[in-house]
Amino acid sequence: MILLITIFSLGHVFFYLILSWKWSRIKPYGDGKKAFFSVIIPVRNEEENIENILQDLNKQTFDRTQFEVIVVDDFSTDSTRAIAKEIQEKANFNLKIMHLDDPTIHGKKNALTKGIEAANHEVIITTDADCRINEKWIESYAYAFSQETQIVAGPVSLEGEGLFANMQMTEFAGLIAFGGVTLASNNPSMCSGANLAFRKKVFEEVGGYKGNIKIPSGDDEFLLYDIVRKYPRSGRFLKSTYGTVKTKTQPTFNQFRNQRSRWISKWKYNKNWKLRLTAVLFFIDNLLFLAAIGGTIFGYLPLIFLGVIFISRFLANYLLIKQVSNFLNHKNVLIPLLLLQVLYPFHVLIMGLQSIVGGYTWKGRKYG
Repeated sequence: MILLITIFSLGHVFFYLILSWKWSRIKPYGDGKKAFFSVIIPVRNEEENIENILQDLNKQTFDRTQFEVIVVDDFSTDSTRAIAKEIQEKANFNLKIMHLDDPTIHGKKNALTKGIEAANHEVIITTDADCRINEKWIESYAYAFSQETQIVAGPVSLEGEGLFANMQMTEFAGLIAFGGVTLASNNPSMCSGANLAFRKKVFEEVGGYKGNIKIPSGDDEFLLYDIVRKYPRSGRFLKSTYGTVKTKTQPTFNQFRNQRSRWISKWKYNKNWKLRLTAVLFFIDNLLFLAAIGGTIFGYLPLIFLGVIFISRFLANYLLIKQVSNFLNHKNVLIPLLLLQVLYPFHVLIMGLQSIVGGYTWKGRKYG
């Protein structure tokens, strides 16, 4: 057992050191030229957020004749659509308001598909209504698309106050790093539909969300895999503070659990064997770390063994998370990361089981 824990912990440390080194080598900007953009925002019950994202788009420095915004309503039961229409009358950019018609055809992917079909421009950017963007957001994407580029994933920063929020921000920073590094290394793993751009033509070529349209999540990662599989080395990570999208952390643990359950639910449908293997090894690594803690508590393993493992893993994690947190302008890292070192293995174990047997609720809809 000690040998196995040692091997996996060494692998953990090496993995995070490699991530840290590769993150530092990602170029902040591309070599592209200005393009025309269609920003697609699928919405459902976003009356508290829709005005903010549309006002952010109203402040863009990018040429207003070179982008349009399409809001697609997914059967909202609040005043989301009415608020969007009010802003439409005052907006200084081209804003379209659409909605799904058939109650049997709903969900984010169907809303995105309808918006993309109606888009007039060559490059699609997707985001969510509960996000906030910089005034140079679209401009930052404009220089990311070279002639060979088919898809660009941008960073997402969680924002919130308090220890629970800071723990979410710290954990998510690691996911951003993993997604950015693997995409920049031409082995894409994950991205976020809250900040994603791709050519409309390539979306049509790969069949859009065909084959996974009924899976509630995965509108981002499945599309990323399909595009990069068809056009290798055509993906790019937008390492730009201007291109970073901000969204709020989950205020309660139950909302956090539902969010992460939704994210994790798509993993069992993932056909990327490298990513599936990484996920399995990651699960085993955290399970063994829990075994080390339990073995120490019950006297089967020496305390110094656990101490060395804990410190080495923490330092490797800190080296990466500190870099990414500085990029995202997050200040409080140390305490949240220390707590995550102990609590995160439990989180991985619970979420792993949840993805197999559990359900979740999202946007007022229940998924089994």
